[in-house]
Order: sequence, then C-alpha cells, then structure tokens
Amino acid sequence: MKVVQTTLTEAEHKLLEEYAKKNSKTIKEVLRQAIRNTVEGCTDPQDPIFVEPPSSKRTGKKDRGSIEHDKYLYSEES
Repeated sequence: MKVVQTTLTEAEHKLLEEYAKKNSKTIKEVLRQAIRNTVEGCTDPQDPIFVEPPSSKRTGKKDRGSIEHDKYLYSEES
C-alpha cells in the first residue's frame, strides 16, 4: 500500500467527517471511494453517446487530414 497525503481546510475536514459519519464509513473509506469514482469515472454505459450510431453519414471521400494537415492549416504542400 502507498500513503497519500493532502491538506484540507477546517471546513473541508468537517464536511468529510460529517459525510463519513452519516454514511457509517471511515474517512479512509470515503476518500478511497472518491478516488475510485474520480479515476474510474461515473459513466453510464447506456448513455446515448456510447450506444447511438453516428449522427452523420460518411461521404465516401477518404480523409487525409492526418497526412495533409499542413496543407489544410497553412495552405502549404505536405
């Protein structure tokens, strides 16, 4: 295990203590859960952005933007 340390204001610490007590958890448990939620994200796998098809149709043209970006940005040949 690794130790992570930070500084909280009195108000932040009081809020953290009250939250932990209200949820019958220790401060360590609350902080670990907050870290997991932040790092893993709170994404809903059913969110339309992940399940809906693209909103536009392909034109059939090949996109060479990654190859010819200078030409597009600066009107220069790549």
